[in-house]
Amino acid sequence: MAQGGYDNTAVRAARSFEWKEWNSAATMYELMLRERPDSISSYTRAIAANQMLGNDEQTVDLVERAMAHGIGLSELLRQIRDTDFALGEGDRYGTLLHSLCAAMPWMRRALDNELLRYYNFRDDGPNIVRYASMMLSGLPESTEYLGMLARGYMLQSMETEAAGIWRRILAIDPDDYDTLLYLGNRCLLCGDEAEGKDLLRRAAAIRPTPYLESLLNSQK
Repeated sequence: MAQGGYDNTAVRAARSFEWKEWNSAATMYELMLRERPDSISSYTRAIAANQMLGNDEQTVDLVERAMAHGIGLSELLRQIRDTDFALGEGDRYGTLLHSLCAAMPWMRRALDNELLRYYNFRDDGPNIVRYASMMLSGLPESTEYLGMLARGYMLQSMETEAAGIWRRILAIDPDDYDTLLYLGNRCLLCGDEAEGKDLLRRAAAIRPTPYLESLLNSQK
């Protein structure tokens, strides 16, 4: 395809995508990829168009082709996620991740990590707990994954379980500021004033704020 022909196709493809003419957009982005098989933007929009058409096998094939042409999975997924959410189709991104897990088991841990972040963004407590637990099986002392696990419990009003996870985090990193705040506030709410104030003082020593000062003063 000559440069002029490619540029014209790109304009038509972008217009079809903007107007949500998904069949036309998918066809033209496929033509563009035959000419430039390493274009991440074309893969991203071709995948989005095929998602809208319900072509799950084609979306998986496009991801595999992109990776075969040197495009990193992490950046490709980021652009697909941003495009899906911009279209108001965030659920389709989750569906794609599950399809990729089935099709590419050798990438399972990277995809499980992305699923965890997806469900964390969606405030899906049960799935946060599920995928954080899976990631912790390989990195049991990751305070990042432990923090998400605690959040998953909190979203389900499982405060006792969350408090237990916060204590695990502080055993690993005694200066984890957010965890000191979470557990300190919970201790105060549960009537354990001594531990709550101790935790909040430790947080204030790391990063003093008017909020912490007023909270500690109110407990005198």
